[in-house]
Amino acid sequence: MKKGLFFGSFNPIHNGHLEVANYFINNKLLSEITFIVTPQNPFKSKNKDQNFDKKYKAVELATINNPKIKLSDIELKLPTPNYTCNTLRFLRTKNPGNEYVFLMGSDLLINFDKWKNYQNILENHNLFIYPRKNEKSIPEKFIIHNKIEFFKAPFIEVSSTSIREKHKNGKSIKDLVPPIVHDYLIRNKLYDL
Repeated sequence: MKKGLFFGSFNPIHNGHLEVANYFINNKLLSEITFIVTPQNPFKSKNKDQNFDKKYKAVELATINNPKIKLSDIELKLPTPNYTCNTLRFLRTKNPGNEYVFLMGSDLLINFDKWKNYQNILENHNLFIYPRKNEKSIPEKFIIHNKIEFFKAPFIEVSSTSIREKHKNGKSIKDLVPPIVHDYLIRNKLYDL
């Protein structure tokens, strides 16, 4: 059975992430999903995330009751910045018998051809695309690509960025993250809640 890989900064993990993961598991499209928490996204800050351990713990708390959702800090042990192609190559080498499927939001497909070695990702992996708000059009070459499949998974309107912004503006994020994660964020002052 195919194993899903869900990459992200998860800063913080929110209900939308979990809804998408549960969609692919509950519909038996994937046997399990591993959340790979990224410490340094090459398209974001040049500095390694100082709150990585706390973010990782929040993801662990959010997923702990679902045995089909795993968690990995593998990118913390790999060279930075964390290019997805390098992590995927490492996982294929380590577990050659596994078929890994890359879960990706439709918004990321817009600039997917700017990713390092994106052709190699497509040669070695199927991409399962879940809906996100797209400001621009997805290139036709990705819409018709035989390794890219679009699913009517739950639409993720909320983003981790918007959650951090809401908090910064003094608004509650309680309904956007799992209760156990909300309590953890408050206790640990990850976003000065």
